[in-house]
Amino acid sequence: MKYFIFLSLILLLSSCVVNPTPDQRDSEPPPQVLIEEDVQLEKTINDHAVQQLKNLHPEAFLFHEQARAAEVKGDMNAAIELYHKAMQQAPTNGLLLTSLGLAYLRIEDIIPARRYLLKAVNADPGYYKPKLGLGYIYLQTQQTQKAVTQLEDSLKQVATLEGTFLLGKAKEAQAEFLQARHLYQAVIRVDGNGRLGQAAANRLRSLPK
Repeated sequence: MKYFIFLSLILLLSSCVVNPTPDQRDSEPPPQVLIEEDVQLEKTINDHAVQQLKNLHPEAFLFHEQARAAEVKGDMNAAIELYHKAMQQAPTNGLLLTSLGLAYLRIEDIIPARRYLLKAVNADPGYYKPKLGLGYIYLQTQQTQKAVTQLEDSLKQVATLEGTFLLGKAKEAQAEFLQARHLYQAVIRVDGNGRLGQAAANRLRSLPK
Protein backbone atom coordinates (compact mmCIF):
# COMPACT_ATOMS: atom_id res chain seq x y z
CA MET A 1 0.00 0.00 0.00
CA LYS A 2 1.35 3.34 -1.04
CA TYR A 3 1.42 6.15 1.48
CA PHE A 4 1.67 9.82 0.51
CA ILE A 5 3.34 11.26 3.56
CA PHE A 6 7.00 11.52 4.41
CA LEU A 7 7.68 12.85 7.91
CA SER A 8 10.84 10.82 8.34
CA LEU A 9 13.17 13.81 8.21
CA ILE A 10 11.18 15.59 10.90
CA LEU A 11 11.24 12.50 13.08
CA LEU A 12 14.95 12.00 12.43
CA LEU A 13 15.75 15.57 13.41
CA SER A 14 13.61 15.23 16.53
CA SER A 15 15.41 12.06 17.59
CA CYS A 16 18.90 13.39 16.93
CA VAL A 17 18.68 16.79 18.63
CA VAL A 18 18.51 16.88 22.41
CA ASN A 19 16.39 19.70 23.84
CA PRO A 20 17.26 22.40 21.26
CA THR A 21 16.31 25.96 22.11
CA PRO A 22 13.77 27.80 19.92
CA ASP A 23 16.62 29.81 18.36
CA GLN A 24 18.54 26.63 17.55
CA ARG A 25 15.47 25.09 15.94
CA ASP A 26 14.97 28.08 13.67
CA SER A 27 18.66 28.15 12.66
CA GLU A 28 18.57 24.57 11.36
CA PRO A 29 18.04 23.95 7.64
CA PRO A 30 14.33 23.24 7.13
CA PRO A 31 13.59 19.56 6.45
CA GLN A 32 12.14 18.82 3.06
CA VAL A 33 8.73 17.57 4.12
CA LEU A 34 6.52 16.22 1.38
CA ILE A 35 2.89 15.87 2.43
CA GLU A 36 -0.07 15.01 0.24
CA GLU A 37 -3.55 14.10 1.37
CA ASP A 38 -4.42 10.55 0.41
CA VAL A 39 -8.18 10.77 0.03
CA GLN A 40 -8.58 7.37 -1.56
CA LEU A 41 -6.60 5.58 1.15
CA GLU A 42 -8.67 7.27 3.85
CA LYS A 43 -11.90 6.23 2.14
CA THR A 44 -10.66 2.67 1.66
CA ILE A 45 -9.73 2.28 5.33
CA ASN A 46 -13.05 3.70 6.54
CA ASP A 47 -15.08 1.59 4.10
CA HIS A 48 -13.20 -1.52 5.19
CA ALA A 49 -13.89 -0.81 8.87
CA VAL A 50 -17.60 -0.36 8.18
CA GLN A 51 -17.78 -3.50 6.04
CA GLN A 52 -15.97 -5.52 8.70
CA LEU A 53 -18.46 -4.34 11.31
CA LYS A 54 -21.34 -5.29 9.01
CA ASN A 55 -19.93 -8.79 8.44
CA LEU A 56 -19.02 -9.57 12.04
CA HIS A 57 -21.72 -7.71 13.96
CA PRO A 58 -24.73 -6.99 11.72
CA GLU A 59 -26.94 -5.72 14.54
CA ALA A 60 -24.23 -3.35 15.75
CA PHE A 61 -23.79 -2.21 12.15
CA LEU A 62 -27.48 -1.23 11.93
CA PHE A 63 -27.23 0.80 15.14
CA HIS A 64 -24.04 2.41 13.78
CA GLU A 65 -25.76 3.46 10.55
CA GLN A 66 -28.72 4.87 12.49
CA ALA A 67 -26.29 6.80 14.69
CA ARG A 68 -24.53 8.25 11.66
CA ALA A 69 -27.88 9.35 10.24
CA ALA A 70 -28.72 11.03 13.55
CA GLU A 71 -25.38 12.87 13.44
CA VAL A 72 -26.16 14.15 9.95
CA LYS A 73 -29.43 15.54 11.31
CA GLY A 74 -27.54 17.15 14.19
CA ASP A 75 -29.19 15.01 16.86
CA MET A 76 -26.06 14.15 18.80
CA ASN A 77 -27.86 12.83 21.87
CA ALA A 78 -29.67 10.25 19.76
CA ALA A 79 -26.45 9.42 17.94
CA ILE A 80 -24.56 8.80 21.18
CA GLU A 81 -27.37 6.62 22.52
CA LEU A 82 -27.34 4.55 19.31
CA TYR A 83 -23.56 4.17 19.40
CA HIS A 84 -23.84 2.86 22.94
CA LYS A 85 -26.44 0.33 21.77
CA ALA A 86 -24.10 -0.72 18.99
CA MET A 87 -21.28 -1.18 21.47
CA GLN A 88 -23.40 -3.56 23.52
CA GLN A 89 -23.10 -5.90 20.54
CA ALA A 90 -19.39 -5.26 19.84
CA PRO A 91 -17.76 -3.55 22.87
CA THR A 92 -14.19 -3.76 21.57
CA ASN A 93 -14.78 -2.72 17.97
CA GLY A 94 -12.37 0.06 17.01
CA LEU A 95 -14.79 1.77 14.61
CA LEU A 96 -17.57 1.93 17.20
CA LEU A 97 -15.25 3.17 19.93
CA THR A 98 -13.92 5.82 17.58
CA SER A 99 -17.36 6.90 16.40
CA LEU A 100 -18.60 7.21 19.98
CA GLY A 101 -15.50 9.12 21.07
CA LEU A 102 -15.80 11.55 18.16
CA ALA A 103 -19.51 12.02 18.84
CA TYR A 104 -18.70 13.08 22.40
CA LEU A 105 -15.98 15.34 21.03
CA ARG A 106 -18.48 17.08 18.74
CA ILE A 107 -20.53 18.12 21.78
CA GLU A 108 -17.29 19.11 23.55
CA ASP A 109 -17.63 16.45 26.25
CA ILE A 110 -13.89 15.88 26.48
CA ILE A 111 -13.63 13.28 29.26
CA PRO A 112 -15.73 10.51 27.64
CA ALA A 113 -14.37 11.50 24.23
CA ARG A 114 -10.82 10.88 25.37
CA ARG A 115 -11.78 7.68 27.20
CA TYR A 116 -13.39 6.05 24.17
CA LEU A 117 -10.73 7.25 21.74
CA LEU A 118 -8.01 5.77 23.96
CA LYS A 119 -9.95 2.51 24.04
CA ALA A 120 -10.19 2.66 20.25
CA VAL A 121 -6.41 3.02 19.92
CA ASN A 122 -5.90 0.04 22.19
CA ALA A 123 -8.47 -2.01 20.28
CA ASP A 124 -7.10 -1.14 16.83
CA PRO A 125 -3.65 0.51 16.91
CA GLY A 126 -3.55 0.63 13.11
CA TYR A 127 -6.62 2.86 12.79
CA TYR A 128 -5.64 6.47 12.20
CA LYS A 129 -8.86 8.24 13.18
CA PRO A 130 -8.89 7.89 17.00
CA LYS A 131 -5.30 9.18 17.11
CA LEU A 132 -6.42 12.19 15.09
CA GLY A 133 -9.18 12.86 17.63
CA LEU A 134 -6.81 12.43 20.55
CA GLY A 135 -4.34 14.79 18.92
CA TYR A 136 -7.06 17.44 18.77
CA ILE A 137 -8.04 16.85 22.40
CA TYR A 138 -4.47 17.05 23.66
CA LEU A 139 -3.90 20.20 21.65
CA GLN A 140 -7.01 21.79 23.17
CA THR A 141 -5.91 20.81 26.68
CA GLN A 142 -2.38 22.11 26.10
CA GLN A 143 -0.74 18.69 26.34
CA THR A 144 1.33 19.46 23.31
CA GLN A 145 3.81 16.59 23.28
CA LYS A 146 1.00 14.07 23.64
CA ALA A 147 -0.74 15.79 20.73
CA VAL A 148 2.40 15.54 18.60
CA THR A 149 2.78 11.83 19.36
CA GLN A 150 -0.81 11.00 18.42
CA LEU A 151 -0.85 13.19 15.32
CA GLU A 152 2.45 11.87 13.97
CA ASP A 153 1.24 8.31 14.46
CA SER A 154 -2.03 9.14 12.71
CA LEU A 155 -0.24 10.77 9.77
CA LYS A 156 2.10 7.81 9.36
CA GLN A 157 -1.02 5.74 8.72
CA VAL A 158 -3.03 8.17 6.58
CA ALA A 159 -2.01 11.66 5.47
CA THR A 160 -5.06 13.77 6.23
CA LEU A 161 -5.38 17.51 5.90
CA GLU A 162 -6.78 17.73 9.42
CA GLY A 163 -3.84 15.84 10.90
CA THR A 164 -1.30 17.90 9.00
CA PHE A 165 -2.90 21.17 10.09
CA LEU A 166 -3.18 20.10 13.73
CA LEU A 167 0.42 18.91 13.77
CA GLY A 168 1.41 22.33 12.43
CA LYS A 169 -0.40 23.94 15.37
CA ALA A 170 1.30 21.57 17.80
CA LYS A 171 4.75 22.32 16.36
CA GLU A 172 3.97 26.03 16.52
CA ALA A 173 3.03 25.65 20.20
CA GLN A 174 6.42 24.00 20.77
CA ALA A 175 8.13 26.96 19.06
CA GLU A 176 9.29 24.66 16.25
CA PHE A 177 8.37 27.30 13.72
CA LEU A 178 10.16 25.92 10.67
CA GLN A 179 8.40 22.57 10.98
CA ALA A 180 5.10 24.35 11.55
CA ARG A 181 5.72 26.48 8.45
CA HIS A 182 6.30 23.43 6.23
CA LEU A 183 3.22 21.69 7.58
CA TYR A 184 1.01 24.72 6.97
CA GLN A 185 2.47 25.13 3.49
CA ALA A 186 1.63 21.49 2.74
CA VAL A 187 -2.00 22.08 3.72
CA ILE A 188 -2.13 25.18 1.52
CA ARG A 189 -0.72 23.28 -1.46
CA VAL A 190 -3.48 20.70 -1.22
CA ASP A 191 -6.39 22.86 -0.01
CA GLY A 192 -5.47 26.44 -0.83
CA ASN A 193 -9.04 27.64 -1.34
CA GLY A 194 -10.64 25.38 1.27
CA ARG A 195 -11.41 25.92 4.92
CA LEU A 196 -8.24 24.28 6.23
CA GLY A 197 -6.11 25.85 3.52
CA GLN A 198 -7.33 29.31 4.52
CA ALA A 199 -6.82 28.53 8.21
CA ALA A 200 -3.28 27.33 7.47
CA ALA A 201 -2.59 30.53 5.50
CA ASN A 202 -3.71 32.61 8.47
CA ARG A 203 -1.51 30.62 10.86
CA LEU A 204 1.41 30.90 8.45
CA ARG A 205 1.13 34.69 8.36
CA SER A 206 1.16 34.83 12.16
CA LEU A 207 4.40 32.85 12.54
CA PRO A 208 7.50 34.76 13.66
CA LYS A 209 9.65 35.86 10.75
